[in-house]
Amino acid sequence: MVDLSTRPARQQAAADRLDERLGVFVRRFGTPGAEPAGATGGQAAGTSGEQAAGTSGRQAAAGGDGPLRGVTLGIKDLFATREAVPTAHSRVHDPDWHRGRDAVAVHRLRAAGAVPVGMTTAGEHALGRPDPALPFPVPRNPWDPDRYPGGSSSGSAAGLVHGLFDVGLGTDTGGSIRIPAALCGVTGVKPTHGLIPTAGCRALAPSLDTVGTLARTVRDATRTLGVAAAWDTPEPRWRTGLDGVRVGVPDRALEEAGQLTPECRDAFDTALERLRDQGAKVISVELPELYPLFAAQLITLLSEGFERHGAGLRAGWDQYGRPFRRTLVLGGLIPASVYVHAQRVRAWGAAELRGRLAGLDAVATPTWPGAAPRYDDAAALAAVSWLPSLWSAVGFPAVALPMGFDTAGLPLSLQLAGTPGTDRALLTVADAYQRHTDWHLRAPAPLPATRPAPVALPQGAPSEAEAQRLLGEALRRAQVPVPASELVEFAGQWQLTEMLFGFLPDIPEPDLFDDETR
Repeated sequence: MVDLSTRPARQQAAADRLDERLGVFVRRFGTPGAEPAGATGGQAAGTSGEQAAGTSGRQAAAGGDGPLRGVTLGIKDLFATREAVPTAHSRVHDPDWHRGRDAVAVHRLRAAGAVPVGMTTAGEHALGRPDPALPFPVPRNPWDPDRYPGGSSSGSAAGLVHGLFDVGLGTDTGGSIRIPAALCGVTGVKPTHGLIPTAGCRALAPSLDTVGTLARTVRDATRTLGVAAAWDTPEPRWRTGLDGVRVGVPDRALEEAGQLTPECRDAFDTALERLRDQGAKVISVELPELYPLFAAQLITLLSEGFERHGAGLRAGWDQYGRPFRRTLVLGGLIPASVYVHAQRVRAWGAAELRGRLAGLDAVATPTWPGAAPRYDDAAALAAVSWLPSLWSAVGFPAVALPMGFDTAGLPLSLQLAGTPGTDRALLTVADAYQRHTDWHLRAPAPLPATRPAPVALPQGAPSEAEAQRLLGEALRRAQVPVPASELVEFAGQWQLTEMLFGFLPDIPEPDLFDDETR
């Protein structure tokens, strides 16, 4: 039996030893010196690390008989907690937002006996990779600190691997739980959109934002998810095998996209064999809705994000980090008619997918096309993929879980997705697969004793002068004061965004008449 009074102390010691090299925490509750410049809120002053560990241990031991008694939580720096106001990893935030209060998800987990131990690093306002110029820790990959851990729930995934806490709480708007889970080799669950309330969590794109959980195992992630979702019982009835389960694979889409690395493709094929070994029937499926939904998701994210942050960008452009501001400003250039069209595409795509997935228990793909990129590989860091964003566009549940490693010893990840409301059944399929593998049990080599190399400032790719000039005019019309020196960073991205408009198909107007009036 686990000694709940000593586990938090061991985790605290691991954080003391490793976090300077991993960049997992924005702040650790009750630990002096853990709060970076530019951060504000709830840290208790004058408490030693040893005292904090002892306090956490007493909380765990006295946590009652709730289903999460003694479980330690790393909480993404978007959620309000009693201990701290979330900064959203940004200099631009309200320092009194929900001060002294828990977000609904945090409240439910705490009431079930869980112990929050700190706020974890993230992409700024849940978008983009870290900017080292900001006064916050840069999250590192636990398998190789010179690599990106994925975002935006970066620290909530990375901290699990070296045992800094038991479960991570995160958000997923276009893959922000599943991508870091994939690149860090842990399990990440994006449930059906709206299953867990977002109240008390800073928003990016409300029609996409989804609260979910990360852990080393499907069962730990599910148990925590069930409490946060207020399920009548936190755990489903687990499967012993996969007899009768039907798993769809979009073979044509995966082949035509051409994104998968050979090692990822091999690991995915092996994962499908493991599913078959347990009795599952693997069936090829078509996904013609794929690219329309990929475009609709990104257009929605940019538009809703700019609606929330546009005034801030106009008033204090240089207060935001470069990855965030140069991505989200594109939302100010998307016409309202395109945003509305994207919502029609999302509704159409969701209806089509429900029909297409009828009779299937899950759809399987890799979570990400390969392993974690190096921080000094600008092209790889800028890569996008439909693999996670498809399911965000329609609000369907999806879970990422380890399926192997590449030759460099970096994790590769399997994604299983289902239709809305099938979360519990989907998780039982994921668990049955995971319990017949040991990928989730692997541990990385000890971290190097020296701090990793500094991360360079993100740079934009060169673009044509005419594209820059036209983009500059459009930004001025949107009243966003982008310096001319930064236009080079946006021209290529804007051309990509405009290209996405072409992926939105014409959707017939719905027939609102019933049979009686025809």
